[in-house]
Amino acid sequence: MKIAKSFFINLTVTLFLFLSSTSAFANQNTNIETLRQELIELEKYTKPLIEIFRKVSELVSPSVVSLITEKKPYGDQPSPQTTIPDQNPHANAIPKKGLGSGIIVDEGGYILTNNHVISDFSPEEITVATYNDEHYSDIKIIGVDPNTDLAIIKIDGSGFVPAKFGNPDEVQVGDWVIAIGNPFGFQQTVSMGIISAKGRTHVIPFALPFLYEDFFQTDAAINPGNSGGPLVNLRGEVIGVNTAIATRSGGFQGVGFALSASIAQETVETLINTGTIVRGYLGIGTQDITDEFAMMLGFENKHDIVKYFELNRENGVFVMEVWSDTPASKAGILPGDVIFEMDSKVIKNSLDLQRVIRHAKIDARIVIKVIRNGVENTLVATVEQQPESLSGKTYTAFRKQEEPAKFSIGLVVNDLSYEIAKSLGLENENGVLVIEVDDNSPAGHAGIKPGDLITKVGTKNVNSVIEFMGIIEEYLSSNKTITVYVKNKGFITLK
Repeated sequence: MKIAKSFFINLTVTLFLFLSSTSAFANQNTNIETLRQELIELEKYTKPLIEIFRKVSELVSPSVVSLITEKKPYGDQPSPQTTIPDQNPHANAIPKKGLGSGIIVDEGGYILTNNHVISDFSPEEITVATYNDEHYSDIKIIGVDPNTDLAIIKIDGSGFVPAKFGNPDEVQVGDWVIAIGNPFGFQQTVSMGIISAKGRTHVIPFALPFLYEDFFQTDAAINPGNSGGPLVNLRGEVIGVNTAIATRSGGFQGVGFALSASIAQETVETLINTGTIVRGYLGIGTQDITDEFAMMLGFENKHDIVKYFELNRENGVFVMEVWSDTPASKAGILPGDVIFEMDSKVIKNSLDLQRVIRHAKIDARIVIKVIRNGVENTLVATVEQQPESLSGKTYTAFRKQEEPAKFSIGLVVNDLSYEIAKSLGLENENGVLVIEVDDNSPAGHAGIKPGDLITKVGTKNVNSVIEFMGIIEEYLSSNKTITVYVKNKGFITLK
């Protein structure tokens, strides 16, 4: 009897647990189905947005091409003009390859891309692949503009689908954008993000005083191979050309830069029509008045600059250097001047100044208003044609009257720009380039010369002037001995 009762109790418990678990499972299934139905309902609201991204991709993709570049080893291309260095018979034995993207801008096969994508390659070393995987190897280089890092090439054929440019002035921070390109060789890759900032300059640290930058910053994924591809708005209009990324790994880290279509459109039209770009220039190097710039000069913040130079405004561009025998030097512009108006247009930053000069005609007379020693001055400059380089010209640079300690080692250094690095064969190097050396200074006594590349201070790598000055300041403030690493010279101690 007891056994029967025990069996009945156990059976009852088992049935209860089974029914409970079955009920929980049924409830769980009910919840999942409810969530599934809710998502289906919510999709009605998101579907229009999804359709926008799909249609933009479908609209723009036929206008985006992939560029494959390959510089073959010398052994495969015998030429009387080409020799292999005797000291290294295996030099250039490995082909140099590259990837990039381009934008079809004319139905006749004209393609816009970045100059750095094709600059080291001849037309025979460039292949273009269209969205439907047709390959073209008969390439013509129509024209290049290193000052904006843009170029136009052409493929034979007709009926190509050109992209449409949008109005970059309408773009606002927070706008959704789409990047299309060829990252790592994966053709027709689409990524989405927003405009993180606009009007960015000093993205590519060019040193010469007549190069142009106006970048959109975006978190849309841009990687090696995306260069030259379009950044488009949700109308499918090109508002920028993907050009650069800020990265410590070599890949995407959420900060990409696209050159504004306002510059790209001008370059496209001029290069297609003439094959060359003719622009005016002044011959000055400028900096925006910011807290970062103030610290570079030894001040605490930009308000100290305003006070020190007796400025009646915080806007304007600070003239850091004036090159000899240029429109600026002839007009009487001096380092330390602050330009606040040009050609009757208010100049708030370097971008405003670039726009005025970019649109100025050769031989035009431009009225420039500056603040110098607290007094407004009016100067007149005659715009001249921009030279290919400033080689042979010298420049005078701004020095604070009470020289800050960070200059006391006797060095003036500059960021290693793309153009300078290329001309010196230092494309893969980081560091700061020595511009001036005071012979009667620790740097001069140590044998450092203009043209030297400093890559380290102590054990710390330096990649920019701001980093260099910051580390030097640390050493000076703690009275530590300063040792710098100079390429091809090794470590040098400044005493």
